[in-house]
Amino acid sequence: MTFPSHPEAAATSRGGGTGITAAILALLGGLFHLIGVAGGAVMLAGDDDLARGLLTFATHLVLAAALLTGGVGLILPREFGRAATIAGSAAALTVYLLVLVLGAFGVYFLGLVDGDVPLVYVAVLCVPAAGTLVLASLPPTGRWVARGWS
Repeated sequence: MTFPSHPEAAATSRGGGTGITAAILALLGGLFHLIGVAGGAVMLAGDDDLARGLLTFATHLVLAAALLTGGVGLILPREFGRAATIAGSAAALTVYLLVLVLGAFGVYFLGLVDGDVPLVYVAVLCVPAAGTLVLASLPPTGRWVARGWS
């Protein structure tokens, strides 16, 4: 068994490690937001504030669709999967930051009802979304999409 001793050999890898990791993170994020879709549906059924319930439901639905589509597309490996993963994780980060900003002004959505917006909760959500965005954006993931499993 021989290992490539040339630095270019490592630099020209297919990028499956970053691509598959980004796909797994996107799928997990999509599943999280799919659970949020169910929570949004419950809010629509029982909450007095229809606008908050509808916003929560729609936000989770869009994020779940983008991240699940992106994760499956990256596993396949297809360019649409990479694009959907980048778009979905960037949108998720934007939504999480909006939760903080709007929460400071008393506007609560994404399952939050009232009171203080838990910073730890939002920070925990931002870490995998940022990781997914970075991994999907890296050049090795682009090579993974271009070359695939072969």
